[in-house]
Amino acid sequence: MKRTRFIAAAEIVLSAHSKLNVEIMFKTFPAERALRMSSAGKADGELVRVEGIDAKYKNLIRIPVSHVMAEQMVFATNPDLKVSGWKSLVGRSIVFQREYKVAEKHTVGMDRYLVPDGKTALLMLEKKRKDVAISNRFTGQKIIRDLRLKRVHMLVPAGQIDPLFHYLHVKH
Repeated sequence: MKRTRFIAAAEIVLSAHSKLNVEIMFKTFPAERALRMSSAGKADGELVRVEGIDAKYKNLIRIPVSHVMAEQMVFATNPDLKVSGWKSLVGRSIVFQREYKVAEKHTVGMDRYLVPDGKTALLMLEKKRKDVAISNRFTGQKIIRDLRLKRVHMLVPAGQIDPLFHYLHVKH
Protein backbone atom coordinates (compact mmCIF):
# COMPACT_ATOMS: atom_id res chain seq x y z
CA MET A 1 0.00 0.00 0.00
CA LYS A 2 1.31 3.44 -0.88
CA ARG A 3 1.88 5.85 1.98
CA THR A 4 -0.53 8.74 1.89
CA ARG A 5 0.41 12.09 3.35
CA PHE A 6 -1.74 11.30 6.41
CA ILE A 7 0.07 8.05 7.10
CA ALA A 8 3.42 9.75 6.56
CA ALA A 9 2.37 12.69 8.74
CA ALA A 10 1.16 10.34 11.48
CA GLU A 11 4.47 8.46 11.46
CA ILE A 12 6.44 11.70 11.71
CA VAL A 13 4.30 13.04 14.56
CA LEU A 14 4.36 9.67 16.38
CA SER A 15 8.14 9.61 16.13
CA ALA A 16 8.49 13.17 17.46
CA HIS A 17 6.12 12.54 20.37
CA SER A 18 7.79 9.22 21.26
CA LYS A 19 11.11 11.05 21.69
CA LEU A 20 9.30 13.15 24.31
CA ASN A 21 7.84 10.01 25.92
CA VAL A 22 4.34 11.20 25.00
CA GLU A 23 1.91 8.58 23.79
CA ILE A 24 -0.60 9.75 21.19
CA MET A 25 -3.58 8.28 19.36
CA PHE A 26 -5.30 9.54 16.20
CA LYS A 27 -9.04 9.79 15.60
CA THR A 28 -10.75 11.08 12.48
CA PHE A 29 -13.66 13.54 12.56
CA PRO A 30 -15.26 15.79 9.96
CA ALA A 31 -12.94 18.76 9.35
CA GLU A 32 -14.89 21.55 11.02
CA ARG A 33 -15.90 19.41 14.00
CA ALA A 34 -12.28 18.33 14.52
CA LEU A 35 -11.14 21.95 14.62
CA ARG A 36 -13.86 22.93 17.11
CA MET A 37 -13.01 19.94 19.31
CA SER A 38 -9.28 20.69 19.27
CA SER A 39 -9.78 24.38 19.92
CA ALA A 40 -12.12 23.58 22.84
CA GLY A 41 -9.59 21.15 24.34
CA LYS A 42 -11.78 18.09 23.71
CA ALA A 43 -8.99 16.80 21.48
CA ASP A 44 -5.31 17.50 21.95
CA GLY A 45 -4.53 18.84 18.50
CA GLU A 46 -4.60 18.49 14.75
CA LEU A 47 -2.35 16.18 12.72
CA VAL A 48 -2.25 18.26 9.53
CA ARG A 49 -3.61 21.74 8.89
CA VAL A 50 -2.62 24.67 6.72
CA GLU A 51 -0.75 27.59 8.23
CA GLY A 52 -2.96 30.28 9.70
CA ILE A 53 -5.79 28.13 11.06
CA ASP A 54 -4.84 29.45 14.50
CA ALA A 55 -6.11 32.91 13.50
CA LYS A 56 -9.65 31.58 13.86
CA TYR A 57 -9.00 28.83 16.40
CA LYS A 58 -7.11 30.79 19.06
CA ASN A 59 -6.43 27.81 21.35
CA LEU A 60 -4.40 25.97 18.73
CA ILE A 61 -0.66 26.50 18.52
CA ARG A 62 1.16 25.65 15.29
CA ILE A 63 4.33 23.58 15.51
CA PRO A 64 6.51 25.76 13.25
CA VAL A 65 7.95 22.97 11.09
CA SER A 66 5.99 21.64 8.12
CA HIS A 67 6.08 17.84 8.03
CA VAL A 68 4.13 17.17 4.81
CA MET A 69 2.81 19.05 1.78
CA ALA A 70 -0.75 19.17 0.50
CA GLU A 71 -1.18 19.28 -3.25
CA GLN A 72 -4.54 20.70 -4.33
CA MET A 73 -5.23 19.02 -7.65
CA VAL A 74 -7.78 19.65 -10.38
CA PHE A 75 -9.42 16.59 -11.94
CA ALA A 76 -11.22 16.59 -15.29
CA THR A 77 -12.54 14.23 -17.93
CA ASN A 78 -10.44 16.08 -20.52
CA PRO A 79 -6.77 15.22 -19.80
CA ASP A 80 -5.64 18.09 -22.06
CA LEU A 81 -7.49 20.79 -20.12
CA LYS A 82 -5.03 23.50 -19.05
CA VAL A 83 -5.43 25.05 -15.63
CA SER A 84 -3.08 27.43 -13.89
CA GLY A 85 -4.28 28.36 -10.46
CA TRP A 86 -7.69 28.99 -9.03
CA LYS A 87 -8.65 31.88 -11.35
CA SER A 88 -8.39 29.57 -14.36
CA LEU A 89 -11.44 27.69 -13.03
CA VAL A 90 -13.73 30.70 -13.49
CA GLY A 91 -16.49 29.79 -15.93
CA ARG A 92 -16.31 26.07 -15.19
CA SER A 93 -18.66 24.07 -12.99
CA ILE A 94 -16.65 22.83 -10.01
CA VAL A 95 -17.38 20.07 -7.49
CA PHE A 96 -15.55 19.25 -4.26
CA GLN A 97 -16.08 17.90 -0.78
CA ARG A 98 -17.89 20.12 1.72
CA GLU A 99 -15.55 21.56 4.40
CA TYR A 100 -12.56 21.37 2.03
CA LYS A 101 -11.39 24.71 3.37
CA VAL A 102 -8.76 25.54 0.74
CA ALA A 103 -11.17 24.90 -2.14
CA GLU A 104 -13.99 26.79 -0.39
CA LYS A 105 -11.73 29.82 0.16
CA HIS A 106 -10.47 30.01 -3.43
CA THR A 107 -13.74 29.35 -5.28
CA VAL A 108 -16.00 31.93 -3.64
CA GLY A 109 -18.30 33.38 -6.30
CA MET A 110 -17.57 30.58 -8.78
CA ASP A 111 -20.01 27.95 -10.08
CA ARG A 112 -19.34 25.36 -7.40
CA TYR A 113 -21.20 22.42 -5.93
CA LEU A 114 -20.25 20.95 -2.55
CA VAL A 115 -20.84 17.26 -1.81
CA PRO A 116 -20.47 15.10 1.32
CA ASP A 117 -17.27 13.33 0.22
CA GLY A 118 -14.57 13.08 -2.41
CA LYS A 119 -16.04 9.91 -3.93
CA THR A 120 -19.26 11.72 -4.77
CA ALA A 121 -17.29 14.59 -6.33
CA LEU A 122 -15.27 12.35 -8.63
CA LEU A 123 -18.30 10.21 -9.52
CA MET A 124 -20.13 13.39 -10.60
CA LEU A 125 -17.14 14.24 -12.76
CA GLU A 126 -17.03 10.71 -14.22
CA LYS A 127 -20.69 11.12 -15.20
CA LYS A 128 -19.86 14.55 -16.69
CA ARG A 129 -22.22 16.40 -14.36
CA LYS A 130 -19.48 18.94 -13.59
CA ASP A 131 -16.50 20.24 -15.55
CA VAL A 132 -13.83 19.80 -12.88
CA ALA A 133 -13.36 18.41 -9.38
CA ILE A 134 -10.88 19.50 -6.73
CA SER A 135 -9.21 17.08 -4.34
CA ASN A 136 -5.81 16.56 -2.83
CA ARG A 137 -3.46 14.36 -4.83
CA PHE A 138 -3.55 11.23 -2.67
CA THR A 139 -7.28 11.18 -2.01
CA GLY A 140 -8.11 11.78 -5.68
CA GLN A 141 -5.74 9.09 -6.92
CA LYS A 142 -7.06 6.57 -4.38
CA ILE A 143 -10.68 7.23 -5.34
CA ILE A 144 -9.88 6.85 -9.05
CA ARG A 145 -8.14 3.52 -8.31
CA ASP A 146 -10.75 2.18 -5.87
CA LEU A 147 -13.74 3.07 -8.06
CA ARG A 148 -11.91 2.22 -11.29
CA LEU A 149 -12.89 5.53 -12.84
CA LYS A 150 -11.96 5.57 -16.53
CA ARG A 151 -12.82 9.14 -17.56
CA VAL A 152 -11.33 11.08 -14.65
CA HIS A 153 -7.79 12.43 -15.02
CA MET A 154 -5.63 14.33 -12.57
CA LEU A 155 -4.24 17.45 -14.19
CA VAL A 156 -0.68 18.53 -13.51
CA PRO A 157 0.89 20.63 -12.22
CA ALA A 158 -0.89 21.01 -8.88
CA GLY A 159 -3.29 23.92 -8.61
CA GLN A 160 -1.73 24.84 -5.29
CA ILE A 161 0.85 23.32 -2.94
CA ASP A 162 0.64 24.07 0.76
CA PRO A 163 2.92 23.10 3.63
CA LEU A 164 0.96 21.38 6.39
CA PHE A 165 1.60 21.72 10.10
CA HIS A 166 0.84 19.89 13.32
CA TYR A 167 -1.18 21.96 15.82
CA LEU A 168 -1.55 21.40 19.56
CA HIS A 169 -4.05 22.74 22.05
CA VAL A 170 -2.54 25.45 24.29
CA LYS A 171 -2.66 23.13 27.35
CA HIS A 172 0.15 21.12 25.77
